[in-house]
Amino acid sequence: MTATINARHEGKVSTRRTIVGTGIGNAVEWYDWAIYATFTPFIASQLFSKSDPASAVLSTLAIFAVGFVARPFGGFLFGWIGDRVGRKASMTLAVGLASLGSLMIGIAPTFASVGAWASLMLLVARLVQGLAHGGELPSSQTYLSEMAPREHRGFWATLIYTSGTVGILFGTLLGAVLNMALTT
Repeated sequence: MTATINARHEGKVSTRRTIVGTGIGNAVEWYDWAIYATFTPFIASQLFSKSDPASAVLSTLAIFAVGFVARPFGGFLFGWIGDRVGRKASMTLAVGLASLGSLMIGIAPTFASVGAWASLMLLVARLVQGLAHGGELPSSQTYLSEMAPREHRGFWATLIYTSGTVGILFGTLLGAVLNMALTT
């Protein structure tokens, strides 16, 4: 009887870890996208020519859109990897690539120091992130559905959208707080 109780307890802990871990990963993904959108004017001023600020902002937003265009290709690529190698490997690779894209943006040199190479680095980083995020979202939603108890599959599958919204909310709030707190 003790073994049965322990097995149930371990199952509940595993279930919570699955939900929380997948939710946090998805929230961080959307947090990253919200941060990029919120800080577009600052990114534009650092990674594009300052001679035409409007063009720099539009270029930054175009690169933002490129990440969304890459997502379906990432879904196809990482879905294929998930089917051939396994979902865990696919998700791990997707998260690693998304992290690499974020790192590339974080360490990108300014336009003043390397010219158009800074803009190109931003483009490559967003393409990498778009591919990775396109693979991460469907993989994590499928994983949640597969791990869910039969009677809760629909509910579990929708949690991915809830966590994404939480990430967007925190990213936008951070942008608002920093905009109010910091000087020009």
